[in-house]
Amino acid sequence: MTSSRTMRITANQSPHRTNHIARALRSFISLLPPVGLSSPPPGRPQGISVYMRVKDERDWINASIASIRGIADEAVVVDNGSTDGTYEILQDMARKETGFLKLWRKPDLHHCDLSNFALKQTSFRWVLRWDGDMVAHTDGKHPIAELRARILRLNPHRYYLIYLRHINLSGDAFHQDPREMVHIEEYIHTFSEDARFIHPGRFEALRFPLYYKPLFWYEPYVFHVNIKPARRMLLRYFWEDWMELKDYLHYPTLEDYALAHIEKEFGTPLMEEAQNSCMGKVLQNHISFDANLFGPYPAMLKPLLDQTPYRIQYQGGRISGRTEPED
Repeated sequence: MTSSRTMRITANQSPHRTNHIARALRSFISLLPPVGLSSPPPGRPQGISVYMRVKDERDWINASIASIRGIADEAVVVDNGSTDGTYEILQDMARKETGFLKLWRKPDLHHCDLSNFALKQTSFRWVLRWDGDMVAHTDGKHPIAELRARILRLNPHRYYLIYLRHINLSGDAFHQDPREMVHIEEYIHTFSEDARFIHPGRFEALRFPLYYKPLFWYEPYVFHVNIKPARRMLLRYFWEDWMELKDYLHYPTLEDYALAHIEKEFGTPLMEEAQNSCMGKVLQNHISFDANLFGPYPAMLKPLLDQTPYRIQYQGGRISGRTEPED
């Protein structure tokens, strides 16, 4: 039985409880390709391509890619202009992982163009969207290899989109944002040229033809380690507004938009002062991570817990700030 606490943390993001008519229609139409009434999935080899769009993820990129070996036949990684050493880490990986890790650098591609480029480079029937701050379980009750086995058992003549439920860490590795302790999205789908990223509003989204059958697999295979340097957190604060505005003439980059709005939002035109104010605002209601509710940390993440420079600080029983990397 689902606990009341679990109900609260998922109440606003439970796609399996919404759009019943549309999902029923999708399930019916997804039967058409196997009986020859619609185009079957493309003749790609059976397997799973993981595709990643990354920028400035040096803290977690090694653990992230190491954790997907149990599910991926290839890792397609597109760097969007990292300046923190992420691209150099990936270059070293690609040299050692010839044939597995396929690397591109596309600093000038925006949002959907970047995502669609990455998607186009994949080779296998199944594609899994992955970020450089996601770390999968490689052992225990729900290893990522179990997810691979489930995917490959599905009917190869039908199209599927699969929703996964990620556990969110936020601020540091020991806390969560109570507003989004888990995150659910359609992370996996059968490849098709007709399934593409679009930018309808505040977020980019994958648009799927009606013949995709949705599945909802909510086992905790993956942790999303949403822990960034203060500057990244400040920029992320303005991300949704910038995406929705789409005014690339005046604000060609997210940083341009942030610099134009930090004084109004945080009372200072100085980036460093705004970072501190943003940090206090974003972290003020964070709560401790509860392993009894969400299970243990992934094995690939555990060695980093003692090394992480990010530590939420308390004063008088309240969150007062966070430690940052020295560089």
